[in-house]
Amino acid sequence: MTPPTAYNYALNLLSARPYSTSALYRKLIQKQYSAADADDAIRRLVDNGLVNDAKYAEQYARSKILSTGSSKRRLQQDLYRKGIKGDIATTAIANVLEQEEIDPAVVIERVAKKKLAQLGDLEPLVLRRRLFAFLARRGYDIDEIKAVVGRLVR
Repeated sequence: MTPPTAYNYALNLLSARPYSTSALYRKLIQKQYSAADADDAIRRLVDNGLVNDAKYAEQYARSKILSTGSSKRRLQQDLYRKGIKGDIATTAIANVLEQEEIDPAVVIERVAKKKLAQLGDLEPLVLRRRLFAFLARRGYDIDEIKAVVGRLVR
């Protein structure tokens, strides 16, 4: 049995989940296809509209914002790691926030309230410190964090 062509292998990968062009390229190289074969396969997929980094970035951003309440900074970092360049990622995140009519202040407050419920009964100072650190690790801006922590923990 002959191994599938790089194009067919890429189609099989895409049938399971979406990929960015760089992630798909990396998978093809790991599977020991030549760089020329991988480039050709990705070019064909892009030409046929089966791989589109801008659409991928929007889908990823929409999923992460709605499900986990990811911050803009965290989304940019994740998309960069997935091979999506800065301007495409920024545009995708802005489009999702606009299309879904998402207010970042509401998102950070929802994430903070969920974390507060998990922290239980602690001293207010400890609650503030832990909530602040949690939101900072999530990539929210300091000003946003100060505002939401000030409102929720007294």
